[in-house]
Amino acid sequence: MNLSRVIKNILFLLVAIFSGLTLAIVTAGVSTGSGELTPVNTAVETAISPFRTPLSTSIMLLMTNLGSPFVLSMIAVLLAVILFFKRDAYDALLYVISIVLSIVGFVLMKNALHLPRPEGSLVTELSGWSFPSGHATVATAFFFTTAYSFWSWPKSWGGKISLVTACIIAPVLVAFSRVYLSAHFALDVLAGISLGLLIVSLTILVFNIFLSEREWWRRHVRSL
Repeated sequence: MNLSRVIKNILFLLVAIFSGLTLAIVTAGVSTGSGELTPVNTAVETAISPFRTPLSTSIMLLMTNLGSPFVLSMIAVLLAVILFFKRDAYDALLYVISIVLSIVGFVLMKNALHLPRPEGSLVTELSGWSFPSGHATVATAFFFTTAYSFWSWPKSWGGKISLVTACIIAPVLVAFSRVYLSAHFALDVLAGISLGLLIVSLTILVFNIFLSEREWWRRHVRSL
């Protein structure tokens, strides 16, 4: 195992540890019903409230619809197919597994905790429990995987930085739209972001450790 691969795996391990701890702390805080973290939700809602206008609401509705788990799952499948036909089975499989695990993860947590949504949502069609945010979970998993899988595609550093920047801003906007629209509390989306980061970082670690380098997969598939 070369040095760059070791460093990369250490970085993903740190992301997994940090996101896992964040998820555990937030989950413990909201599930006990003690209300210790309630001021966080209240403070965020108070800060957002003055900025709600018809125009900004329309923009946030667009963001939340484009960033829905269903839409991003369909795009992930399309990208996985494109990657497979580009002879990149490693990243195609990574896409599918990351999205599937993120969906399974947030569904299991919602059904285990049964936490209600905020009142007065601006989204007309809401179903299921509030914690964690499915939009935030899947959007984080999708864009994290996208940044990782397509990192080598831009040939310049400017292109790489633009890719990473877009993949950071996009899930943040999707997560923010859920709080803005009162579809979720702030802690719901924080937990969703943490869950998405945890799932993808652990999936990448497993791939790197047990499935060898992605270059091996590319060479193997091309030889078929």
